[in-house]
Formats: sequence, structure tokens, C-alpha cells
Amino acid sequence: MMRRALDPSSSRAPLLGWLGAVLLLALWLGREPDARLALLPFAVLLPVLWQAARGIRAVDPALVETGRSHDLRGWPLYRHVLLPGALPFIFTGLRQGLGLLWLTLIALELFVTPSGLGLPTPPAGGPPGVLALLLGIALYALLSAGSGALVSLLERWLLRWRPR
Repeated sequence: MMRRALDPSSSRAPLLGWLGAVLLLALWLGREPDARLALLPFAVLLPVLWQAARGIRAVDPALVETGRSHDLRGWPLYRHVLLPGALPFIFTGLRQGLGLLWLTLIALELFVTPSGLGLPTPPAGGPPGVLALLLGIALYALLSAGSGALVSLLERWLLRWRPR
């Protein structure tokens, strides 16, 4: 059942179900600042789970059989065979999740919270308001690039066994 729910080729479109749950959560929380804190984990969690499931399914069955022939069962099989095989997919999901996280954060800043980037500038203060908006966008871009660089460093360190 889990495989069918996470299968990207299934006709049920599980992303729409997640999106519906996230939108209902956003409506329930309203314009409170807590909406950001509640919705942001969903933005990261969905792509990571999706890619982890794809990665575990993509592990070579011969490697799994080799692990089983060495008496690996349960957690040791996951730790020594399935997790290392799925790590490239998990890092792909982490990159996708971080991108979605920053987009969600910007959308929440613009449309949900009563302060931040979406705060309307007073008519008399045109250019300073625009400057603050551009600086805020530049800050988000730098934070996004920095988080991507950290994930790349972590990936390079954890996947040092993989040929480049």
C-alpha cells in the first residue's frame, strides 16, 4: 500500500493529497505566525520521503541478496545495504525539499504573515520599501544557496565511497 501511495506513476496523484492536507492546515492556522513553523516541515518532508522510497526500491536486488546471504536481516540489512544504496536519492529529496522550503517560506512571508516581505509599503516611502524588499529577496537567495552548499558538502562527505 505504501509503495502504491508513493509511486509517481500511480493514477492517484499522492502529491495532491499532501497538498490538500497542507492547504487545510494553512487554512486552519490562519494568518498566525505559527503557520510558518507548521508548514515548513511538510515542505522538506514530502520530497525526502518520496526520494527515500524511490531509492530503497532502486537498490540492486543482487546487493540485497548478498546482504541476506551474509545473515543480514532487519535493521542491519537497512543500515549496511539499503540505506547506502538509497542515500543518493535521499540527498536528491533533501535538495528538492530545501528548494520547496525556501519557496514556501517566501510565499508565507508574502501572503500569510502580517509582517515581513508582504508588508505593504506606505505610499510616501516608495524607494526605501522597494530596497528593503530587494534586500530581503537577496537574503533569501543567499540562505538558499548556503543551504544547498551545506547539503553538497554533507553529500560529498557521506558518499565519498561513490565514484565521481
